[in-house]
Amino acid sequence: MSQANVFGTACKTCRRRGKKCDRSLPTCTSCSKRGVTCEGYNFRWVGVAARGPLAGQAKPVADDEVDSTPARKQRRSQVVETPDIDPDINHGEQLQGNNSDQAMVTSSTTSPESHTHIFESPASSAEDNDSQATAIFRQQNWSVSNVLELTGDSLEGLVQYYGRELSTAFYLGKGPEDTPYASHILPLVRSVPSVRCAVAALASCHLGNRLDEDQLKIQSLQLRLKATELLREDLMSAGDEYNLACLACMLLLAQLDLCSGDCYEFGTHLEAASHLLKLHGSDGTDRGFFEQRILWLDIMGSTTTSRMPYWTSKDIKATLNKFRTPSGREWGFDVFSCPIDLLEYIADITVLYKQNTAEIGEDTIQKAVRFGNAVKEWDAVNNDSDPRSHIVEVWRQGILLYLIRIFQLPNEVFNTSGLIDSIYHHVRATPVKKSWNVSTTWPLFQTGLLLSHKDEEAKNWIRTELLTNYQSLGCFNLNRGVMVLEQIWQMEKDEPYDFFTFGCPQHKLVL
Repeated sequence: MSQANVFGTACKTCRRRGKKCDRSLPTCTSCSKRGVTCEGYNFRWVGVAARGPLAGQAKPVADDEVDSTPARKQRRSQVVETPDIDPDINHGEQLQGNNSDQAMVTSSTTSPESHTHIFESPASSAEDNDSQATAIFRQQNWSVSNVLELTGDSLEGLVQYYGRELSTAFYLGKGPEDTPYASHILPLVRSVPSVRCAVAALASCHLGNRLDEDQLKIQSLQLRLKATELLREDLMSAGDEYNLACLACMLLLAQLDLCSGDCYEFGTHLEAASHLLKLHGSDGTDRGFFEQRILWLDIMGSTTTSRMPYWTSKDIKATLNKFRTPSGREWGFDVFSCPIDLLEYIADITVLYKQNTAEIGEDTIQKAVRFGNAVKEWDAVNNDSDPRSHIVEVWRQGILLYLIRIFQLPNEVFNTSGLIDSIYHHVRATPVKKSWNVSTTWPLFQTGLLLSHKDEEAKNWIRTELLTNYQSLGCFNLNRGVMVLEQIWQMEKDEPYDFFTFGCPQHKLVL
């Protein structure tokens, strides 16, 4: 038997029954001869301990274990490659301290600088994990059809990758036990096939983007189709369990659209989820998480597309007010990238503009300025010593830049240049943490749209930030954001463009 068609360990059925296994792929023929169903093989990432005190954790892996061939070494070097940067530009000061949550970057009040972590990778880097994650595909010579077998635990590797690498990607809290994956997605992954396929599709898409691996991208597309098919079946079922499963699957498919970068079905998933929520309502359980997250994506999607939010202003306020505590509406670290009050201002500003696009009168401008003053004067509840306070300030000033741009307010109204400088300061002061850095994408994009033709160093800094976030997260919408900025930067100074589609309505952008 060809070594390429043999798995490294016995199948799960033979291991459990204590029988000899021929380890053939895609399924064990020993099981077939005995008349039993082969449950497949345990799909583990290279570099993860299978047993012992470190079971399920990353174990030390020598470089030559993963990158043993010249081609693989070249692939790894491509993964860690940073964007093209002008060598004559000073890219910032060195990171002080360590990589803990309290690690800060020395800031300056002059020219923008980039994070040192863009150019220096820690010993246990995401790129190493990526190489380890794909090594099993190449070493075992699996085909897409082998990997896509949906029986047993054949998707377990992708599910584990999602839990390890992506479950905290949008979580701004501190405890891993509170992540959305652990609290809301994991219980459904184990029991609902549509959610399991959607999670696997997301993981495959992220990994495919990070490694530029076409096989993984094709796999993601096929898993997406399977998840959509299973979702249709769930929608035909009754009961609260399936309603919750449908919401989870719709949310995951919407996020998958962001990851793939096309966003063609993004609005369809959000609109369907919004309709389902209005039909069945919400409560204080897991459904509340999905309702808030879908609301977040709806509002943020409307800031970079021509459509109005699917939720009305009344619906938005009612939904956000459901989760009020005695101290006010708390910032949901597992849902929102900014405090709830600031999200509500984004929705109000967006609706105000889109309701008056035909003619922006003096009354509309005055309302816009009042919203801007409210954002400027809004007092954050969190302690200034909390590193997340920098994220709050980045969003506060990003919202003001958004308002200035779409209503074309004069620079002196809110001191546009001062806002841009302040955003640079707070982004550089944000501790190096993937989810925290990625959470500043939207404000950075708004900043980039207001840069002048002379701000080459600032453009390079923003370009590097966004591309670094793309390389670490694997969401292609971040890369598409850079493409949009490049297009805007190449325009003539006074050349008009649509403030929401950026002159490319056929390419939807959601950040």
